[in-house]
Amino acid sequence: MKKNFIFYAFLALLLGFVSAEVIYNDYKKNLDETKYNAYLVQIGSFDELDYEVNSDNYLVLNEDGVYNVYAGITTKLDNASKIKKLYDSKNIKSYIKPTIIDNVEFISNLKQFDILLEEVENNDNLISINDVIISRYEELILGK
Repeated sequence: MKKNFIFYAFLALLLGFVSAEVIYNDYKKNLDETKYNAYLVQIGSFDELDYEVNSDNYLVLNEDGVYNVYAGITTKLDNASKIKKLYDSKNIKSYIKPTIIDNVEFISNLKQFDILLEEVENNDNLISINDVIISRYEELILGK
């Protein structure tokens, strides 16, 4: 009788643990699916904006009291490197900054633009694509 009780108690604990593990992993998977890795190409950082930055061409974000200016957004490190190389060739110091974006609609758009960025070789086209990406970011994430 005592052996049966121990067996069923152990079985109940084991099933409870397995069920909790399955539910937690499913929750964690769904949580991770709404967050995506992306890369911002930063070309400037200012304590104050003394002049008007052409926001049609760049993304200006006030982050912790500092105005960071971004020239590109992508989900692929190779594309971020391509954008960085473009600005470095113009003697504009640029940095690739990893970020997390949790807007599924924007990421869906960005992945389509990433396909274009992979194929484009012309610098003017590269800048034009980034202008559209920045515009979509402002619309979908910043609500502008």
